[in-house]
Amino acid sequence: MYANTRTNNKWLLPVITLSVLVIAVLAAALLLLGQELADTRTLLAYTQGHLVEAETDLRSTQTNLVAAETELTDTQGDLAQVTTALRVASERIASLESALANLHVNYERLTDGYGYVLQDPTYEMVMAFLAEDDTSANPYDVHAYNCTDFSADVKANAAKQGIRCAYVNIYFPDGRGHAIVAFDTTDKGLIFIEPQTDEEANLRVGRRYYDSLIPRPGYHYPEPDYDDTILRYTVIW
Repeated sequence: MYANTRTNNKWLLPVITLSVLVIAVLAAALLLLGQELADTRTLLAYTQGHLVEAETDLRSTQTNLVAAETELTDTQGDLAQVTTALRVASERIASLESALANLHVNYERLTDGYGYVLQDPTYEMVMAFLAEDDTSANPYDVHAYNCTDFSADVKANAAKQGIRCAYVNIYFPDGRGHAIVAFDTTDKGLIFIEPQTDEEANLRVGRRYYDSLIPRPGYHYPEPDYDDTILRYTVIW
């Protein structure tokens, strides 16, 4: 009985020692794992903080982008308005230059001796003059020979025949315009003539110009691709 108890105590001490050692290792492992978990949580919190900052920066950048796009749209609108105003001003300058050129023509005619012999014709005289005048046969060129040139030439040719003829400026929307001629006939009053075709025009404010022309038989004027509503017109003798 004594020998057996001693034998058991002999093996019990190593077992207890091993158990304590295992427990110590497990405790150390748990402490290390706990520290790593704490470090991981700290890193996660740090990363989340940076993510929040990044999201804030992204929202700020998107807001700035929307503001920049709005400003760009406004700038483009302003540019379009300036471009339109510049085009209208250029067309107005061209119209004034045409009127000035007409005044120069009138001055030259006066100095040439036509001014004091011009007279208002009859309607028949106008038709006869237009039938013989070949200005309408000239080819149209928007830059080299346009409505201003047609009107100026008809006016000059009429003056050479002793006929008083007026230069007429017509104003359309969007700064557009047109030039024709007029005669103050003694029997039918003031008549307007399109010098490019020698056709009469029933000029009236608020009416489309293409619809004001009295076309030759069998001909119909198509509607233009721009607004040619007559806003006003000036008659320059």
